[in-house]
Amino acid sequence: MTTNNKPTLFYISDALCGWCFAMGPQIEKLHAAYADKFHFEVLSGGMILGDRVGPIGNMASYIKQAMPRLNEITGVKMGEPYFTEVLDKGTYISNSEPPAIALSIFKELHSDQQVKYAKAIQDLQFKEGKDFNQIETYLPLAQEAGITEEQFQERFADEKYRLMAQQEFAQVQAWGIQGFPSMVAQSGNNLYLVTRGYAKFEDLAPALEQVLEQ
Repeated sequence: MTTNNKPTLFYISDALCGWCFAMGPQIEKLHAAYADKFHFEVLSGGMILGDRVGPIGNMASYIKQAMPRLNEITGVKMGEPYFTEVLDKGTYISNSEPPAIALSIFKELHSDQQVKYAKAIQDLQFKEGKDFNQIETYLPLAQEAGITEEQFQERFADEKYRLMAQQEFAQVQAWGIQGFPSMVAQSGNNLYLVTRGYAKFEDLAPALEQVLEQ
């Protein structure tokens, strides 16, 4: 879609994706620099759904092994509670749907702040070690977004927002995108793959300038 004659930049992320968490500061820089030229939309990727849903303990050792490389490349580090409360305990059930539902609610409330809320949701787990399956996890963000605890709980249980999340998963799948983070720009009827995987602001900016020149 093109909104107000501006092309759309789709940032395809997943709340459970460590590389997406690491990409957060780069997307914030990009949004600050290009919000006047692009409409930013965050799509939830659906990394862990269906029969992939299960205890993070199954993946904890792999995640820990990958962490030094992520830290070295991005300069971003997870908070200590992520290790102690999520990885070490190993009982957290990884499921991409609940945080995607939460993001759908915040996107509807503040469509111009999608980048902010996508990062804020990820911070809840990767910095604070919170459980995405617990509704209480999102209540501080709900309050900040201007809705009461009761209003958020009602929306979180509303099938409408689950379907919104499912539609995003389906869109990402239809584009053939399986790795996160990714970015796709749409100008008119044309789609451009900006990046597949982590990238820094200085590498993304030239690609966006190219889209604007089309």
